[in-house]
Amino acid sequence: MENVKIKQIHLSASTVANMVKLPKDMIDYLWGCIDVAKKKNICYKKNLAGYISHSYNLEDPQNLIIKYLMDILFNEKDNSNMFNFINEEIKSIHKKTCPDQNNQVLMKPYLHDIWVNFQKKYEFQPIHTHSGLLSFVIWMDIPYDWKDEAKLPFVRPNDKKPSGGNFSFVYSKDNCRSVSEYTILMSPEINGYCCFFPSNLSHMVYPFFTSDKERISISGNIVWDEVHKEVKQLPFIVSNT
Repeated sequence: MENVKIKQIHLSASTVANMVKLPKDMIDYLWGCIDVAKKKNICYKKNLAGYISHSYNLEDPQNLIIKYLMDILFNEKDNSNMFNFINEEIKSIHKKTCPDQNNQVLMKPYLHDIWVNFQKKYEFQPIHTHSGLLSFVIWMDIPYDWKDEAKLPFVRPNDKKPSGGNFSFVYSKDNCRSVSEYTILMSPEINGYCCFFPSNLSHMVYPFFTSDKERISISGNIVWDEVHKEVKQLPFIVSNT
């Protein structure tokens, strides 16, 4: 896609995530979806791992989210690494679930579920994974800055990337049992960014302490029709963000 800057996050030889800034018209559309979700007040918390105040089911009446994200994700010309990664994920799962069928069988992506989170001060998302094949988070309103969180008196002074308020992937290297964190630093500058990643990649959101406003984010899961029917992934915590 033209004028779309994609940051690739290589967590290991077999795990890739992507970050991209969404255009203003898409963000405006999502805020409209959030307004509708708050009015309908369909609670989504029972499906989630988070210790947060409010989560609501979100609707995408124009089917714009899956179209825009897949134009970025499944773009062999401009995003070949992620394009190849997704194809390998689909082939791998299809081999396990349908070993007697042709691996090139057509499978179409669709948005399985999507929701909006309202996270208050001190609340957090524990380590967990999602269902589906690919997942995403869109940061709509981060009301604090990780640099201010880092100045709190209980933070270690030599911590270059303190945890407070940040989003982290938790993963293991391909050749060891220990785990590492990849931290995405949160501040108002991250508003409007989307990160998409393999659904079974563990991640968490640390609590924040320096703002009384709510942290607003959108999360969702993308599946492929044949994969969704056959596969049940077993996450670290059986839940979603």
